[in-house]
Amino acid sequence: MNLLQRVLQSKLLERTKRRLGKLTGLHIKLKRFTASASEPLRTAMLLEGAGVDLVIDIGANTGQFAESLYDFGYNGQVLSFEPVPEAHQEISTRSQAYPKWVIADRMAIGETDGEIEFHITDDTQFSSVLPIEDSFAAHNTKSSIVKKEMLPIHRLDTILSKFVPDWTSKTILLKIDTQGYEQQVLNGAQEVLAKAKGLKIEIPVYKIYQQAELDFYGTLALVQKEGFQPYSFHIEGVDLPTGRVNTMDGLFFRED
Repeated sequence: MNLLQRVLQSKLLERTKRRLGKLTGLHIKLKRFTASASEPLRTAMLLEGAGVDLVIDIGANTGQFAESLYDFGYNGQVLSFEPVPEAHQEISTRSQAYPKWVIADRMAIGETDGEIEFHITDDTQFSSVLPIEDSFAAHNTKSSIVKKEMLPIHRLDTILSKFVPDWTSKTILLKIDTQGYEQQVLNGAQEVLAKAKGLKIEIPVYKIYQQAELDFYGTLALVQKEGFQPYSFHIEGVDLPTGRVNTMDGLFFRED
C-alpha cells in the first residue's frame, strides 16, 4: 500500500467514525496511551517532573483527581477538602486504600473563618457557596439546588497546619475547583500560594455562578501576576445542547 492509499484509508476511517458517532451517540477513539491522549497521565508526569510531594485538593468531589494521580504513580501526600456530605462520605471510603491521602473534615475553604451557607445541587459537582445563574440552571436540570446548609468555613492559611504540620517544607500543587469561588479561596491562601510550585485551577469560560469574581481573562491575569507559566489545559464542562465550553482546567507551574 502506497502513501496515498494509506492517507485515503485513514481519512475514510475517520469519516466513518464521525458518522457512527453522530448516529449512535458513541465516541469511538483509539489512540496510543500517552500524555497527549490522557490528561490524568499528563498531570501525574508534570507533578513528578516538578518534584511535587503535597497536593492540596480543594473541591475534591468524590476523589477522582487524587485517585487518578495515585493510579499513575504519584507517591506523595494528598489533602482533600470536600463539603458535600454524600461526596465526602464517598471520598473518605475511597481514600482508605492510600496511606498518604488525608480527607479533611467537612468544611468550605474561603477568605474567612466562621460559618457560611452552602448550596447543594442535584449533581454534586455543581455544589457551591455561590448560587447558580438562572440562565444556566434553566437548561441544566442537574444543577438545580436541592438543599442549603450552614457549614464551617476556613482560610487555607489558617487550617492547613492542622492536617499537614510540615507543609512549609513541601513542594506543593494547589488545586482549586470550587465552582466560582476560586478568588475567595485564593484570598484566604496567600501564604500557601506564595509557597506553591504549581496551581491547578478551574477557569470559567461561560458564567455559571452568581457573584463569581473571576472570569476567563481574570483567571489568566491572576496566574500570570503570581509568576506561573501554563503547562496544560483540559476542557472540563461542556453544554451538551449547544457544544459551548463552560469551564476548563488549567495547570500552571512556577519555573526556577
